[in-house]
Amino acid sequence: MKPHLLRIEAFGPYAEPVEIGFDVLSQEGLFLIHGSTGAGKTFLLDALCFALYGEVSGDRSVKALKSDHAEPAAVPRVSLEFSSGGARYRVERSPAYTAPKTRGEGTTEKAPQAVLFRLVGAGWEPIASRTTEVSREVQGLVGLDAAQFRQVILLPQGKFAEVLRARAEEREALLKTLFDTVIYEQAGSWLEERAKSSRIEVAEQNRSLEVLRQQAAHEWTPYAPEPVVAPNDQEGLERLVEQIAAVVAGTQRSLKQAVATLESAQTAKAAVEKLADRWDRRRAALTRLTELEAKQEAVADFRQRLSRAERAEALRPSVDAEQAARVALSTLEAGIKAELQSAIRARDTAEALPVSLVLLDLTALPSPEELGSARNDLAARRAELTALASQALEAGQAQARAAAAAARASAADVRLSSSSAARESRQQARQAAGEAFTKACSARDQLDGLQRAAQDAHDCARAVAAITPALHQEKIAIATKAKADGRLNQAQAALNDQRRRQIAGMAARLAGGLVPEAPCPVCGSAHHPAPAQPSQDAISEEAITAAESELSAATTAAQQAAVAVEKAQGERKAVLERAGTAASDPVAADTAARQASQALTAAQALAETVASLEQEISNHERELEALQASIQSASTELAMQARAATDETNRAQALSTAITRELGEGVDPKQALKTIEPLEAALKALAARCHASASASTRLEQASSRLARDLAGSEFADGQAVVAALKPETMRQLWAQRIKAFETEVIELRGLLASADLADLPQERPDTAAALEAVLAADAARTAAVERHSEARGAQTEIQRLTSDHSSGAGELASRREQAQLFSAVADRCSGRTAPFISLQRWVLSAYLGDICRYANQRLELMTSGRYQLRLTDEGGRGGRQAGLGLRVLDAYTGEEREVSSLSGGETFQASLALALGVADTVEAHSGGVHLEALFVDEGFGTLDPDNLQLAMDELDRLRAGGRMVGIISHVGALKERIRYGIEVLSSDKGSRVQLGTPTLT
Repeated sequence: MKPHLLRIEAFGPYAEPVEIGFDVLSQEGLFLIHGSTGAGKTFLLDALCFALYGEVSGDRSVKALKSDHAEPAAVPRVSLEFSSGGARYRVERSPAYTAPKTRGEGTTEKAPQAVLFRLVGAGWEPIASRTTEVSREVQGLVGLDAAQFRQVILLPQGKFAEVLRARAEEREALLKTLFDTVIYEQAGSWLEERAKSSRIEVAEQNRSLEVLRQQAAHEWTPYAPEPVVAPNDQEGLERLVEQIAAVVAGTQRSLKQAVATLESAQTAKAAVEKLADRWDRRRAALTRLTELEAKQEAVADFRQRLSRAERAEALRPSVDAEQAARVALSTLEAGIKAELQSAIRARDTAEALPVSLVLLDLTALPSPEELGSARNDLAARRAELTALASQALEAGQAQARAAAAAARASAADVRLSSSSAARESRQQARQAAGEAFTKACSARDQLDGLQRAAQDAHDCARAVAAITPALHQEKIAIATKAKADGRLNQAQAALNDQRRRQIAGMAARLAGGLVPEAPCPVCGSAHHPAPAQPSQDAISEEAITAAESELSAATTAAQQAAVAVEKAQGERKAVLERAGTAASDPVAADTAARQASQALTAAQALAETVASLEQEISNHERELEALQASIQSASTELAMQARAATDETNRAQALSTAITRELGEGVDPKQALKTIEPLEAALKALAARCHASASASTRLEQASSRLARDLAGSEFADGQAVVAALKPETMRQLWAQRIKAFETEVIELRGLLASADLADLPQERPDTAAALEAVLAADAARTAAVERHSEARGAQTEIQRLTSDHSSGAGELASRREQAQLFSAVADRCSGRTAPFISLQRWVLSAYLGDICRYANQRLELMTSGRYQLRLTDEGGRGGRQAGLGLRVLDAYTGEEREVSSLSGGETFQASLALALGVADTVEAHSGGVHLEALFVDEGFGTLDPDNLQLAMDELDRLRAGGRMVGIISHVGALKERIRYGIEVLSSDKGSRVQLGTPTLT
């Protein structure tokens, strides 16, 4: 932001319109705002801040900004034209104020107004017309809010050190506005979310493990001897596994006993069933024979499929040969694709290739003719590169000859340097004499100014000496006034007391005039039962008159004492104003006077050396002429050898240029020869692949022809039909075995039915019900035992599974817990919740603050003659939670760091100024920052001694040289001598006005 034009009307001490053109001031770069105390210098900065933000820079209230000197109907206005981001804007504001009513008597309250314009072409275009909207738009254009504007650009009186002594969080808010660190804040938020998600995953995993333990307890409950409590860990689950194993062992024993009982019943039943078995076998044989006879058609189908598979088997060699040839060709094509990729990579890394190689299509296998042509072209390029390598060798030899000539030229240059060094030394002596001559002349020219300065210093010292008597006289006047005020108060109290007593005695005076039976003049009654009696302390009119005379005399004395106090205070202020900043240090005033006299004496001594220095300069110039002749001789030899070196260098460059023209920039022939070797090998391999590919294709064609001939005399239409009919040997054998088994079983069943063992059997089956019931009862008991055993085994399997899952989940939980701890640790670290308690965003901002300190220290070291440096510290407040943006100062005299609050007033001003300028430098050094083209400093220079003031002004001069506009408000007289242009604020009983021009030296 750069201001151009400020207009003020009826604002603060400025009743009449005031216009300040900053463009004229910016031509000087550094300007001074000066004037008497209370004239309204700081109010110019208030007007600038109010125009932009609707706020004033100091502690003034925005509700009392209308000038008391202006007419009641005048409208207070402030207008500022400024540029930002390549565009020009004008903001106009009017504060809230009280104005007389246009009709009738009384006043009315006027609301604040604001309008923001942008210059478009030759006219102003309004872009905002509400006070809050204008403030928001201006803040976006300037890039700073009002508080930050006062910290970086507008440094008000008494607030200059706020940037230096600001708390860490305040400094952090400023840096966030100046530098874009949102991404680091977002990264911290992402880490927070990720850590929260990881903790949720750990909690969910814990719940999953708890569910597994609850399920295991549920499985164990039917077998537990007492109420079950779910295990708490893996060890508890392992105990459940052991306990269920014991239960399974018990059910196993019960099962064995039930099986033994069943076997006994079955033995008893076997005898009864033996006869029934023969009957059952006969019946089963008859049933089975009937079933087999029903499967005759299916068996016939198997015979037909077996026969077709055996006929297809005769064609298997032809089918296998054709498929093998096809697979071989496919494999070869995959290898060719890989070698093509290798050839492409070799070509990409090769240098100086012929065009035919560059254009050769390697996405598919080229023809043998194309490969042969490419290999021939590559061989021709190899020959060319060999010849060019010889030229490169010759160029190197020419370069060596050039180096030899350059060495001879260097020897001549050494001789030339020796003579030149002597001339340089003589020139330095000549320059030193010239500088001394200039200083002597300058001292001679400054004699009048130094005499006036010495006189001013002595006048200041006399004014300082007069301060103590003036203060003593003021003290006497104040004491006299206090005594007169006391007398006045006593006289007033005495008169009041006498008048009170006089009023109290009025009743007795009226009672003395009462007449019996006559009406009372006060109440009208004719009866007077208790008239008031005169008191002993009644006051007469003479006493009242005497008290009034005493009060008049006391009043006159008090007024005279007050006038005497005002006169004494005026004399004291006049003396202090003449003493200036030296008023508080008489010793310093005397020292300044003595130093001014010494400076005058030193200047007089320098002025007396002008003649001798003129003679010394003449002697130096004669010696320089002799050295010039010696230098000319050495220069001639240097030129001859340099030409020889140039010729050889040109020869080497010509050869190198020829090579470059042939191969291109930066291509080494020898290196190019090496890079084409892999491509030659790749092309050779591809040529071999061409032959192999042709052979594989031929074999495939032959196998396909053989298969076609074999299929011509068969029942199969193609190879796929043969493959479909083919069956594995094991399947064909299985089919044959089943067919044979079918035929064999039919024969066996017919023989069995005809055997003697199944003859002579009864028509009805034997009754085995009693034996069966015994077996069934035993079997039921065995079944119950099996069920109990099976259920226990099932519970055991489930508990073992749950235990295994819990073990795996516990391992996964440990991994997730570790990951969650890692994310939480990183999130805590990046959010500043763990040591060193610096958030990621604050860490980045501390880096920016480090840059600010670096820029600031470049100026602070100059302003303090190398004594002080600002240091960034990670130490914070309570628990270190405000760490990362702290500042300390390093004192080079002691080698120790200390708090910035320990600096003196002048040192604080220097550090604050350096830091404010460092902020501006850092903002401009980083892209996307705010461009700060102006700086206003209100007071602070009065705390500096003359030497430090000189260093501070030198630094501001460097800012002016860098293109920045710097305005200074100060009473320091030395600044008027240094700054030759500025704004003078003149005050009067009708308000203040401004005058631009050269400051008046007083």
